[in-house]
Amino acid sequence: MTKHPDSTSKLSEDQLIERAREALSDSSWVIGECAAQWTKKYAKGKTDADFGAMVGISGDQVYQRRRVWETFGDVRDQYASLKWSHFYIALTWDDAPECLQWAEENKATVAELKAWRRALNGEDLSISEPFEEYSVDSEVTFISDEPISVKDPLDYEQSERSGTGSREQSDSPATVGGHARDVGGSGNDYSPFRSGAAAPAPKDSGSEVSVVAKPEISPEQAIKRICSAVERSYKMLTPEVQSSFSDLSPKLKKRFIKAVSDLNSVAAKLQ
Repeated sequence: MTKHPDSTSKLSEDQLIERAREALSDSSWVIGECAAQWTKKYAKGKTDADFGAMVGISGDQVYQRRRVWETFGDVRDQYASLKWSHFYIALTWDDAPECLQWAEENKATVAELKAWRRALNGEDLSISEPFEEYSVDSEVTFISDEPISVKDPLDYEQSERSGTGSREQSDSPATVGGHARDVGGSGNDYSPFRSGAAAPAPKDSGSEVSVVAKPEISPEQAIKRICSAVERSYKMLTPEVQSSFSDLSPKLKKRFIKAVSDLNSVAAKLQ
């Protein structure tokens, strides 16, 4: 794993804010790194919205960039051809490493990456997903000092799965196309996967609509996905989350303890 150098650990609060301001027009990664470092060292109860007010963007945009940095900042160099928006949509995916690797190998767009993952999970590609907007690496929206609510990307994905509607319009004007690209000049032969893809989705036959069968994954792939999910879950167990655990409902606390105990029991047998 490539460890991205920590270039902000020795900066003062004013220096972090200034560096984030300078990066507004060209790098969501830098903003995310500065926000993560500020949260760790200087926040003292303040929120992403407070950092955003000092920098000049919304709390939602700060939260997005901070979470992407905290999750992928140390491995992003492994996917040199991908944009920040690729990492953002993969933020809540338990198979993010595999999906990002496929996108890197095939120089896939965000739309192609989403379509490939849907096919891999056995979804019907003839059914359109709700339209979503994703910020890109080089564009943010400047705002006033009015506070704005911060939304968790996990909420967007849950909304998709439940069919309750599409994500609200993002603060960012930048978008990733909601429709698949037409390649080769033929509307009937379009495929969201490049011809050289390592694992392209099966093609429909004739005019019939088919649902792609979900492929079996190997034990190695299963363990990799579990490792990714467990590692990310561990990172989410911050001191704040732990201190608030006693305030949760008894049902949720019992469910959490059982899930962890079951995992520990299986892990113990494998040692």
